[in-house]
Amino acid sequence: MASKDPKVSKQGTAGERKHVTLMIPYTLKVIRMLETGKSCIVVMASYSIGSSAVNYIKKQEDQLQLCLA
Repeated sequence: MASKDPKVSKQGTAGERKHVTLMIPYTLKVIRMLETGKSCIVVMASYSIGSSAVNYIKKQEDQLQLCLA
């Protein structure tokens, strides 16, 4: 199933929870949103990701920014 949204790629079939993978530029935008004070719920709704994904991105923030430097 191809997604019309360029920032995410979704995989899965009917009845399963869809797997959402953010591309790196959008992952950095998530970090910036969290740094500016946006709530986790707003970020989750903006990028169709779960709370565990947001927490994982926050946890890996330093490594992500070092990879791109």
